[in-house]
Amino acid sequence: MLKDVKILELAHRVATPSACAMLAYIRAKVVKVEHPETGDAVRSLNVSTRGTGAHTGGLNTVLEQLNRGKQSMGINLEVTEGQETVRSLAATVDVLVTNLTPRRHSATASLTKTSSPSIRKSST
Repeated sequence: MLKDVKILELAHRVATPSACAMLAYIRAKVVKVEHPETGDAVRSLNVSTRGTGAHTGGLNTVLEQLNRGKQSMGINLEVTEGQETVRSLAATVDVLVTNLTPRRHSATASLTKTSSPSIRKSST
């Protein structure tokens, strides 16, 4: 069990959020950062089992599965204030998980160079 492990998720789409959902399932505390207005791109998918889709009140089952057990925060990574907030959050976690490329998100680039001894960089 990972009940004392804190994870900061800066990710979108399916693969990385799915991995973090599995970590949340085994009791890690996962905080997912999303854009405050649009959220993760999965939020806009029109997949539902009830209603007529996510935009019209239906249940987006993909989103529900990917975000189960997570705390979600709306933070804009494109502005300095948002980047500072994420840096502060990163200093309090054990693991940073991201699939955002440093070229597209300067906050990601600065976090992978963080001085926090608990953050380790891994790439595939």
